[in-house]
Amino acid sequence: VTIRRSQAEQCGQEELARCSRPLQVLSSTSDLTIATNKEELNEICPDLYGGLHCIRSYTRRCMSLQHRNHFNKLYHGTNQVIRDLCREGHYQNDYLRHAPCLRMVKPDYEICAKKYQDTISRISLLEQRGIGNATDDTVAIVCCSFREYLDCSERTARRMCGEETAAFTRRFLDKMADSLIREHCEDYSVTSGWCSYELSASSRNSLSVALVATLATFHWMNAR
Repeated sequence: VTIRRSQAEQCGQEELARCSRPLQVLSSTSDLTIATNKEELNEICPDLYGGLHCIRSYTRRCMSLQHRNHFNKLYHGTNQVIRDLCREGHYQNDYLRHAPCLRMVKPDYEICAKKYQDTISRISLLEQRGIGNATDDTVAIVCCSFREYLDCSERTARRMCGEETAAFTRRFLDKMADSLIREHCEDYSVTSGWCSYELSASSRNSLSVALVATLATFHWMNAR
């Protein structure tokens, strides 16, 4: 019984959350910068790699091959972003060039993020109380809420830092969540009628690791 309980704990949602904790620096909706210079990147990259290793170990230990392949596909973009950020090259240089201005406009991003964060908090609270589950309506609310946040954050980056920084921010988030967008949020575009606010075409396919973690976990837990 003790062994079975230990195995269950090692494969529970809490363990996945623990593995994902180092990646939360990438998911902050109020700050799109994890570092503003090479020294800060060198400090944080080992933790990011550790989080990826923990998640990889979790999926091998706790998921079937089918679920593991699906989960890894959803996290592929996040893996790629971390590898690109943490090794010397064009992408890292590009990021470090834009990071100082993005860090300066954090107060404006916090305004953009508040509604999205409140929405996620309400959904999480309902989940904890056993009131809700990952229904189509829940996914729609999360997808549309995040699209709204991104529209606001892109306008902020463009207004405060210029078009190049806004475009980099968009590409940064696109790369992290492209697979998840196709898997879960493709139906919740402006033309679908689900999301009532206006959204620029440039930000239609953006999402963050926060939503990757939320929907990937929802999908796996409901598929077990």
